[in-house]
Amino acid sequence: MKSNVGRWAVVVLLSIDLFGCSSVRARNEIPNQEWTVYPGPRKAVDEMGDIFSSRRSEPDWIKGLITAILVVDLPITTVFDTVVVPYDVYRIYNPEDFEKTRKSSEGPVERKAEGKEAE
Repeated sequence: MKSNVGRWAVVVLLSIDLFGCSSVRARNEIPNQEWTVYPGPRKAVDEMGDIFSSRRSEPDWIKGLITAILVVDLPITTVFDTVVVPYDVYRIYNPEDFEKTRKSSEGPVERKAEGKEAE
């Protein structure tokens, strides 16, 4: 019987990589910020900069693991962000379209909370 350990290792590593994809994480944080082009690679490079400049307090082995994941993730994130550049550019130049969509998808509880913060 053949061992499929190598195949399983690739599947697990790709799953971990896709789970922590910098593009997805960066886009989930953007609504509170200004929308930009290539947010994923920027986030990955910023996180690596934090690790190398010792601004993070994790143990060294965790920093090494995070850095390895980010290095593997960076080319995939860059390709993904290149594919979605038209969407990013449209979103940058038409923010009102997305504000209408976001407000219509919010429930009444979120709208009440927003109204109280504005007062």
